[in-house]
Amino acid sequence: MSKIPPMSAVRAFEAAARHLSFTRAAEELSMTQAAVSYQIRLLEDRIGAPLFVRLPREVRLTGAGRQLAPKVTEAIDLLGAAFSEIADKTEHHLHISVLPTVVSSWLGQRLASFQTAHPNISIRVHMSTELVDFKRDAVDLAVRSGAGDWPGNDVFPLFPLDYVPVCTPSFLEKHQLKEPADVLRVRRFGNASWWRRWMIETGVEPPASNGTELIFDVQAMDVATILADHGIAIAVSTFLMDELKSGRLIRPFEHVVRDGRAYWLVYPQSTRRQKKIQAFRDWVVAEADASNAMLATVMEVSRSLHPGGSASALTKPE
Repeated sequence: MSKIPPMSAVRAFEAAARHLSFTRAAEELSMTQAAVSYQIRLLEDRIGAPLFVRLPREVRLTGAGRQLAPKVTEAIDLLGAAFSEIADKTEHHLHISVLPTVVSSWLGQRLASFQTAHPNISIRVHMSTELVDFKRDAVDLAVRSGAGDWPGNDVFPLFPLDYVPVCTPSFLEKHQLKEPADVLRVRRFGNASWWRRWMIETGVEPPASNGTELIFDVQAMDVATILADHGIAIAVSTFLMDELKSGRLIRPFEHVVRDGRAYWLVYPQSTRRQKKIQAFRDWVVAEADASNAMLATVMEVSRSLHPGGSASALTKPE
């Protein structure tokens, strides 16, 4: 390796030998003519032989220069091809780390539209709740929940972490859930801390236990359980949109907990110019905006069906 000259000198020589002009080499490399001349002089000093004959209005290759030039050009082309191959593979493979609930309840059903719009980008989705180290992990982007304060990264809010209790119309009718305290009489599924906060905000004394020993880490499983009429669940509003819209699930009570946190798209600032990052960012933010707009309508309709927090005026599921 000690015999390999500085790359800046090699590139200056290769460009000057190809153009037979220090001026044109300087233009190609975005350098001054004096800088090109200096780099070539360093190279000549390094190998101990002149590479150019410098004439008043032109330069010519010496015997050593003619011997070296094609080999240097070939070597630079090989290097360029190697880096291009890696860059192409990197640019066309997108690795995303996403919370399991986001995949199962929102992102998974939408990814096909991204692949249709960007057929040259293959996607690998890794479901995880662990923190992501972009320097260590083979991950391009992540979707996480929190306050969005991750220094050194670009962060884009997708949707708020707001949550509500839901159940099926038949479960509501069977158990006569009319007041917030009525949830204490039935099996409850979902995050215990969410239930506690919802109860406190609605004036209900939280019990010592959540009311069930069956605990899932994925909200979609809570929803699947209550769709079978096994109880009432608390979940993020965005992940309930399809069920609320179809009438399979309903909101027995009007109160929504405004958590103040959100789900975010996160990626390192150092990769913000990559085309695949920009493409996915623009797409997923647009999808989230559309979901937020639709959710506002769904929640408004749902609120109108439950005047004053009552469950007296309900519609049958379609």
